[in-house]
Amino acid sequence: MHDADDAESAEIRAHLIGEVVRLTPALMAANLVSGTVVGALVVPFAWQAYLVWMGVLCTVVGLGWRAWWLSRRRQPRTASRRAIARSTRHAAALGALWSVPAVLWFPVAAPGVQTMLATLVAGMLSAGAFALSPLPRASTAYVGLLASGSMLGLMFAYGPASVPFVLLCAAYGGICLLGALTGSRKTNALLRSERDAERQRQIVTVLLRDFEEQASEALWETDAEGRLCHASARLGELMGAPAAGLQGLTLAEMIERRCPGGGALVQARLATGLPFRDLALQFLAEDRTLWWQLSGKPSDAGGWRGVVIDVSAKVLAEQRLRQLAHFDSLTGLANRVTLHEALRHHLAEGTRGALLSIDLDHFKTVNDTLGHSADDALLVAAAERLRRCVRPGDVVARLGGDEFAVLLCAAPGPEAVLPVAERMVAEFTQPCAVGERKIPVGLSIGIALLPEHGRDVDDVLGNADLALYESKEGGRGRATLYAPHLGERSRRRAAIEQGLREAVARGEFMLHWQPRVDLDGWRMTGAEALLRWQHPVLGRVGPAEFITVAEQTGTIAEIGAWVLREACRVAATTLPGLTVSVNVSALQLRQGDFVAGVRDALDLSGLPAARLEIELTESIFIDDANDAMAVLRRQQQLGVRIALDDFGTGYSSLAYLRRFPFDTLKIDRAFVRELTSRQDTQAIVAAMTQLATSLGMRVVAEGVERVDELDLVARLGCHEVQGYLVSVPRTETEFGRLRGGWDAGARPHAPALH
Repeated sequence: MHDADDAESAEIRAHLIGEVVRLTPALMAANLVSGTVVGALVVPFAWQAYLVWMGVLCTVVGLGWRAWWLSRRRQPRTASRRAIARSTRHAAALGALWSVPAVLWFPVAAPGVQTMLATLVAGMLSAGAFALSPLPRASTAYVGLLASGSMLGLMFAYGPASVPFVLLCAAYGGICLLGALTGSRKTNALLRSERDAERQRQIVTVLLRDFEEQASEALWETDAEGRLCHASARLGELMGAPAAGLQGLTLAEMIERRCPGGGALVQARLATGLPFRDLALQFLAEDRTLWWQLSGKPSDAGGWRGVVIDVSAKVLAEQRLRQLAHFDSLTGLANRVTLHEALRHHLAEGTRGALLSIDLDHFKTVNDTLGHSADDALLVAAAERLRRCVRPGDVVARLGGDEFAVLLCAAPGPEAVLPVAERMVAEFTQPCAVGERKIPVGLSIGIALLPEHGRDVDDVLGNADLALYESKEGGRGRATLYAPHLGERSRRRAAIEQGLREAVARGEFMLHWQPRVDLDGWRMTGAEALLRWQHPVLGRVGPAEFITVAEQTGTIAEIGAWVLREACRVAATTLPGLTVSVNVSALQLRQGDFVAGVRDALDLSGLPAARLEIELTESIFIDDANDAMAVLRRQQQLGVRIALDDFGTGYSSLAYLRRFPFDTLKIDRAFVRELTSRQDTQAIVAAMTQLATSLGMRVVAEGVERVDELDLVARLGCHEVQGYLVSVPRTETEFGRLRGGWDAGARPHAPALH
């Protein structure tokens, strides 16, 4: 690298010199400060020699500063061998200068002064070796001269008795030099590897671009009469005919052959004489639908030229994404988003209708006794029965778990709604066939009429849920129409809202901790702080119930601040070495003082920022993604880690992963529980992990409850797991005992098959 004339070596030399030059102001300042300290030690007995020495040192320092000043605005891309030689000479001058105090003044100084001079010279030796390590020749010259001067000074001061110390000094200098040379070799290897990787990336980019052009696009060109004068092999492939057979056809005739009706659209665009882009063409071919996009512009010769692109794969992928975004992947029913949109539209029109909130009775028992595969099959069967009970135009949706909803779009009143609900209940009096089993399952329904029982979506859903709760309380297997007296849940909400205002002050909150475990070594790497509330009257209230109320009433800011402070305190005092995760809602994040609150919690507890991880769901991006991104970037500047929780279940967008470098991606339990029964879920999780890993993120699988799930998430590339298989959430004391008895060799394994 130092002697080669090739361009790569010249660029590496420039990078290494730049590494040293950036340190020049600090290094030169350290030389002046150290020189001043030497003066304070030797002026009483050698002031004249010191003045000469200091003058030379200031000259060398000045030359170094001047070189830095001239190059501070520009970083040369290459450096010659002469530049390396200049750096070596400058380092040698400094090494020679700093050997003078050791040779001239150390032997004649008092013992106390000798100690301080020896300390100073040793510090300059190690600091210089480290600072000059990118340039091995400069480092060798500096260390060699300074170490040699130190050994001479020792011999002049103590004669033969100095031999052990001289040998120690030589060994110390050699170790410093060896470290500098080793660091230089590693730096050189890294730079060359980076250059090789960049070259390979450019090659791959070119090849990929060429592949894309060859695979999906075909060029076309017509003459002044509108007939094809250029037809590539790819165009012939798209048109299902040899390229030669297309010559002489007009563009409209060519398109019409493949896409009946498309020729007229193309001719109309050409007749305008204006360029056009992405004209969509759809047609059937061999029992499948294809989509093309046609673009064109007038050519200088009076004809047209353009490109036709087969976008079938893209359109199908977009349709699949829309399907996933608006329909339940297990049952094929509409999901919560689609139901909300339909309900909002129905309310805006002001027409009569009804919303049925539906739960399967005793579904958890099926889950606990027969497992996930049986309950999935039961959900599919239940969805099919609900479809049979409604008319075309009604909306049947699965909201999650065993929760369903039906929007009856044309129901003039209770007399039209109740028979439909009763027919549904009767339909579920017969057991569902799941494989060879007959599983008894019932149905409970709550009904809210439109628009009598709500003027907005939340009111209608809430009142239907109140009626459903009444059905369950009344013995299940029945339908209940909402009535004002069913407001007990509203009263409970009021009690929760009032209790939240004083819960922090009364000390009613506490944190439970659930461990996060690395799959490679089965070691505990972190813990998630889970908020628990013991209401003095209502008893234990779950987070799913009171967090929503806290967000709606504005008390989430105070509660969130307490959780941050308490989590940081526990992490700093009783969870050494673990990363602690704290869930933060979108409303908390939008608080203007959120970042300051995190900083205060870290400062108050003394917890290093890198051990705190903020968990956020995709809902933070709904209202104002740009503001959310800005807050997250300020958060990350503190050194705090950022995790994206429940990925893939809400408003997922790959754009968020591209725009913000999350540290951790947490895969929702909904995917984990389907891994053992659905191949497409395995493919989705594998894609998630590969994407996150390529973006430098850690992937955590949540809700792992079984050994087969653990084995699958490990095989699909997840890095860590969290769930009841590892541990239920525990109090601080219980968690300490769990960690104290943790056995890295006790990872659960599925029994071997014989």
